Amino acid sequence: MKDIVENRRRISLAKKLEIAGIVVRENGLLWTALLGVYYAASTVSQRAFAAMDGLRKKKGIPGMNSRALNKAIWEAWDWNAAGEEWTPSEDWKASVIRCILEKHIPAGSRVLEIGPGGGRWTEHLVPRASDFLAVDISESCVDLCRKKFAAAPHARFIVGTGCDLAGVPDASVDALWSFDVFVHINREEVERYADEFRRVMRPGAVGVIHHGSVGGTLGGWRSNLTHEGMLDLLKQRGFSIVASFKEWQDSGTTHQAGLYQDVVTVFS
Repeated sequence: MKDIVENRRRISLAKKLEIAGIVVRENGLLWTALLGVYYAASTVSQRAFAAMDGLRKKKGIPGMNSRALNKAIWEAWDWNAAGEEWTPSEDWKASVIRCILEKHIPAGSRVLEIGPGGGRWTEHLVPRASDFLAVDISESCVDLCRKKFAAAPHARFIVGTGCDLAGVPDASVDALWSFDVFVHINREEVERYADEFRRVMRPGAVGVIHHGSVGGTLGGWRSNLTHEGMLDLLKQRGFSIVASFKEWQDSGTTHQAGLYQDVVTVFS
């Protein structure tokens, strides 16, 4: 069992003691003791997270989402699962490919992927592209993808800085894709990326970005960028929002963009 910490305040102390007696009778002392540890630890962890979030906002510190930390973390990550550890189900991934990737990334286009990681989406983008370029802050990811997609001569992988697209020529991109990347990038860096989108995307080009929506308040190692913040900084640079959604319908099934109210935004 796992509960929500906020719900505990809805029961009085006297009733909690009464409930504890029932728990002991039905589950024994060991299970009850472990429940007590869980209750105490979860309460402390939630309060610690709230305090961390408050300090992050008050002092303008990056939390776990600075460029230096992102580089260190993803360099050290075990990519043996190729990023599929973030795939909730095969049906979900198939729906992302069918309803988002194939719908918005034109076949035969010049594609830029930001943050390929272990190639989780790259394997579906490379065959779709006439020319493919991926930029990642992690050298280990770039090395991995160069080996993994060595048989595709039109696919290139370069190491980036985590805030720009240096090495990508002006007006050279027909379609831009990034998933499970901008959820970890703070607003300051996203603003610099947005300037670069304007530089590298051709007129009529489309971008598909998966990002956070609530400024990291739900955890999940998310950036401080909100849904409204992402839309505003894109609009400020002259982009039109084609779609922006937290969920979508596919054959009667509702799929979520992420576990922490993440969003997929399509812009042109």
